[in-house]
Amino acid sequence: MSGALFTDQDGTVVVETDARVCVRCVLPETFPEAGFDADGVCNYCRSEAERIEGSQEAVDSVLAASRARGADYDVVLLYSGGKDSSLSLIDLVANRGLRVLALTLDNGFLAEVTAANMRAVLDSVGADHIVLRPQRKLMHGVYRSALTGDFGPETVKYSTAACGSCIGMVFAAGMRTASSYGVSLLAGGWTPGQMTTSAFVPTSFLREVVDRNLDPVRLTAPELKDGLDTWTHDSGELPIGLVNPLYASDYSEAKTLSVLAEHGWQAPRDTDSCSTNCRLNGLLILDHLRKYGYHPYVYEMAHHVRLGAMTRDEALAKLRHTKVPTASVGPVAVELGIRSPLQTV
Repeated sequence: MSGALFTDQDGTVVVETDARVCVRCVLPETFPEAGFDADGVCNYCRSEAERIEGSQEAVDSVLAASRARGADYDVVLLYSGGKDSSLSLIDLVANRGLRVLALTLDNGFLAEVTAANMRAVLDSVGADHIVLRPQRKLMHGVYRSALTGDFGPETVKYSTAACGSCIGMVFAAGMRTASSYGVSLLAGGWTPGQMTTSAFVPTSFLREVVDRNLDPVRLTAPELKDGLDTWTHDSGELPIGLVNPLYASDYSEAKTLSVLAEHGWQAPRDTDSCSTNCRLNGLLILDHLRKYGYHPYVYEMAHHVRLGAMTRDEALAKLRHTKVPTASVGPVAVELGIRSPLQTV
C-alpha cells in the first residue's frame, strides 16, 4: 500500500496511507485494475458490469422451487453466527416461513459471544442446527498455507486468501450436508457485493470456489491432502446452488443490527471492524494489507457507498480504524506458526 503504516491508537491497529482514493466510493489506486478519470472517479463506479443482480421475485422463485420438493428441510443455511447470516436466518424462517437447517463450520476462532448469539437467534425463530468442527491440525494448516502461499488475483481481490480457503471448506460442507438430507438448495448470508453480483449462484460456481481456494493448499501442504479430500468429496447432484436472500433486501448495517437486537443478538467485542464472528479476521486483514496494498473488504464497502447503504466517510473510517487489538495479533500469529503482520523486520 502506498505509504501504508500500522499505528497504535487506544490499543488497536490503525491504518495510515497516502494512496489515492476514488472521490465517489472508497476504492484505492492499489486495488486490482483500478483507474481514475479526470474527476477522480474510479472505473468501477462507472462500470455497469459491477451492478448487483437481485430481486424479490427471483429469490422467491428459487426458494419456492426448493420448498416444493417436500424434503424435511427447504434449505440448508450456511450459518456463521455473524450479523449477515443471522439476518438471513431470520428472513428465511420468520419472514418466509421456511424450514431451515442451519450449518456452522467451527474454525476454532469463533468470537466469544458467537455461540450465545447463534442459540439466541435459532431459538427465537425456531430452526435446527448442526455444528461441524474440522480437526485443529487441518484448519490451522489450511490457514497457515493460505497465509504463506501464493494465490491468484481472483482469490485475493475480494477477500483474504485464508477467508477464501475457509469459505471453500464451508461450501464443500454445505453441499455434502444438503445432499445427505436431500435438500436441493443452500442459502447464505453475506452483504450484497461481497462475493457475487447475483442473488443465486449454481453449484458449478460453488465447486469452482472450493477448487480455486483449496487446490493451492493441497500443493503447498501435501500433508493436508487426505483431510481436505474428506471434506471436499463430490456430493453428487444436490444441491442445485445457493441463494442469498439479502440481495433482495434494502440492506444497511444499521437496520441489520436493529433487527438482530430484537432476537437477542449482541455485537462481539473481540473481533475487528469488519467481522462479527471471527477472531482471526483482524490478523488476516493486516496481512492482506501488507501483501497486496488494499483492504480485503474495500470492494464490498465501495459497493455499499454506491448504493447508499453507508456513507463514504463511514467507509473510510471503518477501513482506517480496524479495531484489531494490537496485543492480540502476535499471539494469534504464534498459534498459527506464522510471522505477525505487525513485525517490521
